[in-house]
Amino acid sequence: MEFRELKTFQVVASLLSFTKAANVLHLAQSTVSAQIRSLENSLGKELFLRAGRTISLSAAGMKLLAYTQRLVNIEKEIHNVLGDIDDKSGNLTIKTPQSVSTYFFPDLIKEFQLIFPKVGFDIDWCTSFNLVDILNSGKIDLAFLITDNFEEKNLQTEELTVIKLVLVAHPQDELLKNKKVTIKDLNNKTLIFAKSECNYKKIMQKMLIQSDVNPQKIIEINSLEAIKRLLVLGSGVAFLPEIVITDELNKGLLQTLNWSGTAFNAKLIMIWAKEKHISEPLRAFMMMVKKMIINSAKVGDKSSR
Repeated sequence: MEFRELKTFQVVASLLSFTKAANVLHLAQSTVSAQIRSLENSLGKELFLRAGRTISLSAAGMKLLAYTQRLVNIEKEIHNVLGDIDDKSGNLTIKTPQSVSTYFFPDLIKEFQLIFPKVGFDIDWCTSFNLVDILNSGKIDLAFLITDNFEEKNLQTEELTVIKLVLVAHPQDELLKNKKVTIKDLNNKTLIFAKSECNYKKIMQKMLIQSDVNPQKIIEINSLEAIKRLLVLGSGVAFLPEIVITDELNKGLLQTLNWSGTAFNAKLIMIWAKEKHISEPLRAFMMMVKKMIINSAKVGDKSSR
């Protein structure tokens, strides 16, 4: 019986899925299955009841889960204690929309490094797929989403601010001739979405479906800079947070469409696992994020007056 097998069992048992566990652990599904078989052989007990593609915990599996959760918690405590002794080292692992990491994090990380010089960062652009499982597994420390709604009873969430979303295009785009732009005006247009931006693009996609609007084509790119260059070249209409294109708007390179409907607003939400141990560096980072975004909102309010 090996500790890695017990950790794999704990993830499979929590998710009740070999496929989801393999994604969270970044292992092949065959490796996960082999580790569970090895653990069952070592214990001489069947840990899961299998019915087709569905699995559930056996009586032995339910007993073992309580112990493995304690072992995983002890492992985390050991890392945290030793990390404190080692002058706060290690990495903070974060998933976030590209717009948040690009326009909020650089100044924040610079300030953070003055306080915790040995703490690094592993920041990945966010995907909402499997986010709940990844957070609860402990694979990441913190996540951010820009979305109209997010509720998950097994996670802790905090709404940080409201993000204004806009439809934006080249100043010569024909839609800018319209005093008011409706969802129907996007029929047969080229629409550009950012793959790295998680949930908020679903707001527009839902409207398109509900209004039976068919764009000429959709371009999805995992780079905000590439999208802005496409827009400057007049290659379509994009749906983006206004903070992403502030410089281009001020320089007259891009222009927002005169949307006739309710303003597009989404929430910037900070998310973490309920059972997660919040280390001193992580707690400090979370507080600094909140402070920076509150101050940014105040600056935005003053500039809009």
